[in-house]
Amino acid sequence: MNNKEWQALLLKYREGQCTKEEMLKIHLWYESLNADGLEVLNDEEKREMEERMLGRLANETPVAEFAEPVIVRTWWSRAAVYLSAAAAVLIVVGFWVFFGNRGAKQGVMREKMFVQAPDGRLITEENNTNVPKRLTLSDRSTVILEPGASIVFPATFSGDKRTVQLSGNAFFEITRNPDQPFLVYSGKIITRVLGTSFRIKTNTKDKALEVEVVTGKVSVFENREAFSESDSIDNQDNGVVLTPNQRVTYFSESRHLMTGLVPEPVKTSQAAQETKMIFNDEKLEKIAQALQEAYGIEIVFENDRIAHCSFTGDLSDMQLYDKLALVCKSNGADYEVKGTRILINGRGCD
Repeated sequence: MNNKEWQALLLKYREGQCTKEEMLKIHLWYESLNADGLEVLNDEEKREMEERMLGRLANETPVAEFAEPVIVRTWWSRAAVYLSAAAAVLIVVGFWVFFGNRGAKQGVMREKMFVQAPDGRLITEENNTNVPKRLTLSDRSTVILEPGASIVFPATFSGDKRTVQLSGNAFFEITRNPDQPFLVYSGKIITRVLGTSFRIKTNTKDKALEVEVVTGKVSVFENREAFSESDSIDNQDNGVVLTPNQRVTYFSESRHLMTGLVPEPVKTSQAAQETKMIFNDEKLEKIAQALQEAYGIEIVFENDRIAHCSFTGDLSDMQLYDKLALVCKSNGADYEVKGTRILINGRGCD
């Protein structure tokens, strides 16, 4: 039996709820323990305990079983040892449960805190539900915490920067303030913005941290203070600047930042969202320029011959990658994502 099972069984014993089989199991086990526990009781305590035990045993066991006084005295001698041992075991198990759990909680709290408030008023919000949780900060910025995520932030932002500390996945919409940049501490990286919307999440496959930008510009760099003294840290800055529809993946073990594009790019402005993309025998060069302006992603051609190809069709209500696939297929070409750019390959047109 493990500690929890023993603790539950001993509690039943103390409350007089054990079955005969369970009592026998406890008695046999206690016989292997130190029998000197009886010495801690004086004569008066022994008599009081004997009366309590006899009263309980009278309710649990037929009277006929205790007809011989010698049996009662023998059981009392053993019971006193059992109870002393039970008390010792309960203390040990309780000590382990209390301080074991306390140590686990302290382990969580040992994560270094990078957020400070002049008045000491820090707020911790956790999302223990199964749906996203929306928060509004003192500067009217909003945070959407995904299930299982938590965030620490000051009750009121002050000083020359706004700082929060995130654990888990969240989406941010930050109120613009050039005089007070917004910093998100997450793991070993810091995301710095003035006013934009972006997403921070942990890749469940390799536990790498990812930052995806929806609007505005974001800088992502390592948090040197998050490393321990045993870590070897060079003096070279390790960071990147991201624009809309770009993302960076940070691998903490190798300290590598890998940039790329988000899985589903979105249009970067309201005007772009409302613009229809209907083309009639339009050169791919013009189409690529329109897509680049709408999504903020650089699109390049392998050679000029591809740019001179043409396309006719309506691309208005399609995802970016679907648009590119349709345009390329109609001209015998294809595309691939190269870092934060899109490259269109093919023989081209005459």
